[in-house]
Amino acid sequence: MQSLLRGLLGALLALAASAAVAQPVSVRFEADLRHELAAGRFDPARDRVELRGGFAPLSWTKGLPMLPQADGRWAVDVSFARRPAGEQPVPHKFRIVRAGQGPDEGWEPGANHVAAMASAARAVARVFGSEATPAPSRLTGTLVTLEPEAASRHPLARPVWVWLPPGYESDTARRYPVLYLHDGQNMFDARRAGAEWGVDETAQRLVQARAIAPFIAVGVPSGRERLRDLTPTADRRHGGGGLPAYAAWLLDELKPQIDRRFRTRPEAAHTAVGGSSLGGIASLWIALHRSDRVGAALVVSPSVWWDDFQPRRDVRATPAPAPLPRVWLDMGAHEGEGIFAESRLLRDALQARGWGGTKIAYVEDPEGRHDELSWAGRVEGMLKFLFPPNPEDRP
Repeated sequence: MQSLLRGLLGALLALAASAAVAQPVSVRFEADLRHELAAGRFDPARDRVELRGGFAPLSWTKGLPMLPQADGRWAVDVSFARRPAGEQPVPHKFRIVRAGQGPDEGWEPGANHVAAMASAARAVARVFGSEATPAPSRLTGTLVTLEPEAASRHPLARPVWVWLPPGYESDTARRYPVLYLHDGQNMFDARRAGAEWGVDETAQRLVQARAIAPFIAVGVPSGRERLRDLTPTADRRHGGGGLPAYAAWLLDELKPQIDRRFRTRPEAAHTAVGGSSLGGIASLWIALHRSDRVGAALVVSPSVWWDDFQPRRDVRATPAPAPLPRVWLDMGAHEGEGIFAESRLLRDALQARGWGGTKIAYVEDPEGRHDELSWAGRVEGMLKFLFPPNPEDRP
């Protein structure tokens, strides 16, 4: 009876979360530019004011024009057709735009601001350039900070965050698959980037609804040399090429530490890696070249352009591992001109090497951008692909 009630509660939570995201919301954004006018940093005869942000219809690359109001204020009304996954706030900034301006000029200084989407109608009004209020910290379930082992001398060693599923404390006989996530600082908490993937909230909800099998998630934060660590080769313009060393630390030092500390299923078939952008191509490379330790990869909005399309060339040149690791590959429509053509070529290269059926999932997000809120909206599909429910878990 208790199992049935837990299952029903989980299903109701899933329905409520889906309904909340589907609800539209209108927000009025208002910028007070009186200080900028008085200081001569803004001239209405020459300049315009825009709103930019990280959730449709906002964009970081194309601004919405704001219109002058009374007393040195500019405003724009924005209708969001849906809300971000997990009811997250929307990161945004005002920008003063003028002819001949460089790409880094005119922005409000400091961190991104955030606008809450929790009510049916909202207003955001502030002085241009005011200090940003950090995104609210939002952690769900059990999250453990794990320090590097005292004996470690590896230069890439760093603390990681470990999310434990519902039931971990009580079901002491059970062992769990593990998902290692690059850029771990963006996976569970929005304080760093202003937005997050919401892996903890989504996983908690899906496990409680018995929509997925319970698993352990390990968030591995980026180091100072993120570009180097997450790229398999050196690009002639950007450098990089340190991924083999990062993968060795991740799989040969961190993974054994996780396996000793927690009740994991350590086999490759029960180990996955995941990440977006450079983290996406890193995950694909690890699945191809370290299938001795990894059996699945989330290749999210991968940087397919890296080193003259090295990811696609690597798939074509590398003998397919046996057994084939499972691969989730996705891309958003608003991540660059012709981006679907490139992501499809990568998909086709994988399929030509044997990936098909349940071994690959390919997703095109028509609203997707290259940001955390877009990736948060696809986490549910990723987790359902990686961790289908076990029949014995059903009520």
